[in-house]
Amino acid sequence: MSQMEQHGHGGDRWTAGELWGRPAKNFLDFSANINPLGPPRKLVEALQAALMEKGPSVLTEYPDPECRTLRRMLAEFHQVSEEGVIIGNGGAELIDLINEAVRPRQVGVIHPSFTEYEKTARKRGQEVRALPVRADEHFQPEEGTLMDLIRSVDLFYLGQPNNPCGTLLSEDLLREAARQAASHGTVLAVDEAFLDFVVEEEKRSFIRQIEKYPTTVVIRSMTKFYALPGLRLGYGVGHPEWIRPMGKRQIPWSVNSLAQLAGEVALSCSTFRTETHRWLQRERKYVVEQLKEIQGIEAWWGEVNFFLIRLRKNGITATQLQEYMGQNGVMIRDASTFSGLDPRYIRVAVRSRGENRQLVTVLKRILESGGDDKG
Repeated sequence: MSQMEQHGHGGDRWTAGELWGRPAKNFLDFSANINPLGPPRKLVEALQAALMEKGPSVLTEYPDPECRTLRRMLAEFHQVSEEGVIIGNGGAELIDLINEAVRPRQVGVIHPSFTEYEKTARKRGQEVRALPVRADEHFQPEEGTLMDLIRSVDLFYLGQPNNPCGTLLSEDLLREAARQAASHGTVLAVDEAFLDFVVEEEKRSFIRQIEKYPTTVVIRSMTKFYALPGLRLGYGVGHPEWIRPMGKRQIPWSVNSLAQLAGEVALSCSTFRTETHRWLQRERKYVVEQLKEIQGIEAWWGEVNFFLIRLRKNGITATQLQEYMGQNGVMIRDASTFSGLDPRYIRVAVRSRGENRQLVTVLKRILESGGDDKG
């Protein structure tokens, strides 16, 4: 594993700076899937105003440990009960808290998928059962095998859309997964961290059906879409039977006052949401067209803000390409670190037109030279 992947996440500009000898801020970061349009101006102005107050309470007073205002607003936004909402320090905390609440013996995951699902189980010594999905089947699970695995474990994590593939499950398949989970006492954690990037995500979110399935918990992130990775903010929605024990296991004040305020303001940023969807449709199309011109690679894209790319056989590996791109000031993910992917896979985010053009230029030059032209 390369040093860039030591923490299992993208966005590590500091390690990149140490490895490739340039200031951290001078890298183009395609390794983290953060919205390049954000944060919304309205949100930034609200944070600035709060910090400019005399003796600013967001700094001098403890945050609300129950995030009451944000919980109420999210409950109204999704038309669910407040008792069925929990706020967390990013989606990662909620992924961990659901495991703490369930205390499973066996945890089910798909390979490949977000690595935190498996990490949170293995650090507790729990058995992990994985369902591999294949590139030639567009990384979609076979329904019968998926249902068998859900019935056989205590907790199952399901990315919707899945990271790093960007694939979405059909609504029928997701409903059946939730039904099987409820029938067999399995808790189904549906991770919708990237669903905000999908057009009409309100209609696609499983939160709309959550009351029908008492053992399903939906995890949402506000970090990616609203570009708040430095604040960390996410939330979970589910039956109070599972939300309450998650809250009891949460450390006090895990969500700071600035993050709570950011979440409250973000819910009113409807124009920003529309602008983001327009940007993504335009830039995703551009990147797809450019990638098709690079010989020897294959890319998968869904409706989200990142691509999974497989490099040609007998060419340079993902780890080597990450090194060469880093030397050129461009950060990408070495996706071979995701269980189920071989050393040929990388993942790249979608960013602004100028940044996307630079990514494609460097990527094409390195790949077409077989790694000989590293800039």
